[in-house]
Amino acid sequence: MQRDTPRTFVWALTGAVVLFAVLAVHLRTAIAAGGPVAVPDIPAYLGIAQWVGGDGLALRDVLFQPGYGLLIAPLVAVSKVSLLETQGEAVHYLALVVNSLAATAAVVVAARLGLVGSQRWWVAGAGGLLAAVHPSLSSASRIAWPETLLTLVVLAVALAVGFAVAVDGSAASRRAWARAGLIATLAVALHARMIVLVVAVVLTALLCRIGRRAWSALAAGLLVGGAATAAALTLTDTWPTKRLSEAAQLDRGAEPFATVSGQLLALGGGTLGLGLVGLVTGLAATLWLVRRWRVGDPVGSSSSMSQTLQPQQGTALARPDALTATLLCLSFGATGAVMLGGWTLTGSERPDAMLYGRYVDPWAVPLAVAALARLATRQRSRPDAPALLGASAVVAAVACVVVVGAASGYGAAARRIMTLSFSPAWSWLDERLGAVAVAAFVVTLFGVLLAAVTQRGRAPAGHGETVPSASPPTSDAASATARVRAASTPAVAMGVLVATVLALGATATVLNHRHLADVGAVARDQVTAAATVSDAVEDDGLACLAHDRTEVPDYALWLYRLELPDITHERVDITTGDRPCSAMVIAHDDLTARCSNARHLVDEPAASWALWHLPEGRCIGW
Repeated sequence: MQRDTPRTFVWALTGAVVLFAVLAVHLRTAIAAGGPVAVPDIPAYLGIAQWVGGDGLALRDVLFQPGYGLLIAPLVAVSKVSLLETQGEAVHYLALVVNSLAATAAVVVAARLGLVGSQRWWVAGAGGLLAAVHPSLSSASRIAWPETLLTLVVLAVALAVGFAVAVDGSAASRRAWARAGLIATLAVALHARMIVLVVAVVLTALLCRIGRRAWSALAAGLLVGGAATAAALTLTDTWPTKRLSEAAQLDRGAEPFATVSGQLLALGGGTLGLGLVGLVTGLAATLWLVRRWRVGDPVGSSSSMSQTLQPQQGTALARPDALTATLLCLSFGATGAVMLGGWTLTGSERPDAMLYGRYVDPWAVPLAVAALARLATRQRSRPDAPALLGASAVVAAVACVVVVGAASGYGAAARRIMTLSFSPAWSWLDERLGAVAVAAFVVTLFGVLLAAVTQRGRAPAGHGETVPSASPPTSDAASATARVRAASTPAVAMGVLVATVLALGATATVLNHRHLADVGAVARDQVTAAATVSDAVEDDGLACLAHDRTEVPDYALWLYRLELPDITHERVDITTGDRPCSAMVIAHDDLTARCSNARHLVDEPAASWALWHLPEGRCIGW
């Protein structure tokens, strides 16, 4: 890699412009955002921030990790939630600002990951652009949940592992291992499923055969991060015991196989196959390492895969290089995320649970960047590339068959925010699961075929460089034409591959933001009665707001709690005779059909419920 000053300056200037543009777009989106997406996760995360920041009551029975709320809490405490007219709106905006900063940082880390893995500036640029437009960052940042931070965390850990192997044996390597362990364990505070990242880091360290001092550094990072995560869970009383007990159920039949297949297909479709190629390549390297160690085969085997492995001091057995170590870590983590997600998603009636993108999205950009680096370098592994790419296509085909076969069992409406990375297919194909699955397979296969073309025309040479393959003797003109075609075809295919995956991400981002803008506008018009309740709190000392269970969705309570965090919110069933905790009740529009003394106060423009007044908190039937 040449480091001439003009080229470095041009790349640095281009990167600065891209970063500024990405941050500006994210902040503009945050400012223009409406209310929070109406799923229980978001108000719960923001409710933790309100409580820790001093502007709310402690939550009860929270099923979500506290890390995201703890990050936002200092901003809530400083602002005292007085920036906007309503408390929930201000906290929501603060969360989107944090997401914007995380998404911008992810562009830098993705570019760095591509550079470390390939030693090519154009791969770094492509990785940064992919992080800028891929929906796991560009769209997830518009939702007040930790998914944007999770992608940043996976990128940072992958970069730390790759760097640690690249400078193995040095103090910098030990610091990188410590950093990887620390970030991975802290990520568990953001979401419980990030435990797979901790396992991935440890397994990668085992396969890299790191030394004792490196193990000590990694252990220190794991212990410090683990202690901080445990403290956060204890402080907020959010240990995921209920979810763990639910996940421990073993009577799920064969359905997890279908949901696992769907997540693999979603990974391939959302990254034009690159994510799936990265996953398969990492798992293949794992199998190769284990097999070589079992037979005691040293470096120097005639197979090309062994040439991606390097000897280290103190052992003659194969050990992975930096890019291979990165792929190992990412493939372990992504496999764990897919398996865990496949287990927990079973039983859902929504079709998006079959092609669920949310759980695997944090691994999409890191895997795609690492796969792109591998394709770009072709570091002595080209002869094995057809087999790996063929295996990726087979995995996608099998997953498609499984998902299409199970598509008829899902009748509920899909939830678009769970399928952000492949939203164009969901939007244009009217959310038909079978058709979307076939589209994901076609997109994945197209990307794999392009990747195969990029590997044509050259054969591996020493030190990771490549030279043109020898051609049979022919005329000078024909030989020159053949050489030009042989040299240009892989480059053109690589350009088409990168441009297409960027176009796919940009298209999905535009569609997602249109959808999220509509969702935010609806959410804002579902809690307009909060202003009236707030007046009652200040003027009459109201301490509790009741929420009727009859025909009112559960998320309505969370939306009101986000706007009114300083009072108690209690669910009641008026139909069965439950007595509300106060005279003010959120209930369905037809409450007068059940309670003759109910008085209508405020109607919600975008909802089927309203704010009602029940004298003395008592419902008198007809």
